[in-house]
Amino acid sequence: MAGRSRSGTECEITVEKLDEVKTYQDKHPYADPGNHDREHFKKRMGPLRFKMREYLTKYTENQSEMLFQWQSKFSSKFLDQYFAYTALMGSHMFYVVMVPMPRWLGYSDVCRDLVYILGYSIYLSGFLKDYWCLPRPKSPPLTRVTLSGYTTKEYGAPSSHTANATGVTMLLLWYIYSSETMPLHWKLAATAGAFFYYFTLTLGRIYCGMHGLLDIFSGALIGAVCFVGRWATLSYTDFDAASMEVWGWWFPFGSVALGLTLLFTHARPVDHCPCFEDSVAFVGVICGLESSDWLSWSLFGKSNYQVYYDWSEFGLIFTLRRIVVGVALVLIWKSVVGKKLLYTLLNFVWADDRHLYAHGHDETSYLKEVLPFIGRSRTELLCRFILYAGVAAVVVLICPTAFLWLGV
Repeated sequence: MAGRSRSGTECEITVEKLDEVKTYQDKHPYADPGNHDREHFKKRMGPLRFKMREYLTKYTENQSEMLFQWQSKFSSKFLDQYFAYTALMGSHMFYVVMVPMPRWLGYSDVCRDLVYILGYSIYLSGFLKDYWCLPRPKSPPLTRVTLSGYTTKEYGAPSSHTANATGVTMLLLWYIYSSETMPLHWKLAATAGAFFYYFTLTLGRIYCGMHGLLDIFSGALIGAVCFVGRWATLSYTDFDAASMEVWGWWFPFGSVALGLTLLFTHARPVDHCPCFEDSVAFVGVICGLESSDWLSWSLFGKSNYQVYYDWSEFGLIFTLRRIVVGVALVLIWKSVVGKKLLYTLLNFVWADDRHLYAHGHDETSYLKEVLPFIGRSRTELLCRFILYAGVAAVVVLICPTAFLWLGV
């Protein structure tokens, strides 16, 4: 292990090359966020916030050597590839493509549960990352096995992968053991599959050198809290005649107001951390889903809220056609139409302020020292929020109509 370094794919290097990497790390110890000395954070944090960080750093400051020994013991080419690629199950694009599928296949409630649990897990873990500003395990000595350099520029604790995996696993177990029709042997098999998924994502973060034990435990706690919170608020967020009577026309306004409040009161990190972008995306999806479901119920009733699907009628080919059409519509909005359209419209309302928050450093400077946090662009925040609210609107409102027109 001590003679290898990977960046997305396996790559053998010499011991001399590793010494160069260590020398670079010695020259630039602040390349990753969270590694500056305590005074750097003390003068930029309030007393309570700094005190919390000081307490938690006891669990991160000496973790790298222990984790390096564990990584070295179990390292193999197969596991490098396995954990690098399975980590994509916690990636941004994976959720964009996969989370809507239950909706299109007749399981709207499952899609809503996933959006709430994943969305608030991402938000809470991102908030605490930016609030605590704790470092990831150091590399070197650890080797980071990842297909995304983006995630290495985030703070460490809590682990958003673990938060998501915990919440989703608890949701799967709830579905499994609340089913009255599933035979016991299938319940046991499904349970084994759920735990296999869980330990793949959580242990994979340690193997890949991306997280330490504090990151994993705090992430698991957040995932559990979000699962419990979903069920505690179930009757307030699912649509039926009673909830519609209570909320009335205020529901979409309340949803958007809450979402924007969460984003504009998000913790401000000491140094630049890109995890806030995922928080904006998921909060946008939550608000878009709630508002679109409310509109769908108000205009069409439950018949459009639950997308019709029957495997015995559709079969594999028609099911795949529906999925392809749905994913294509989502990606067209997200990657082709939405962003350009929204920036154009927002620039009619106020001047584009993105340039005010551009750091102006080249990539080499960024690698030498993590850039200081200088604020967030209002234009970028609102564009991203509306863009991902639009993703939910496409899934809920556009896709069912397209399925009817195309006969899928």
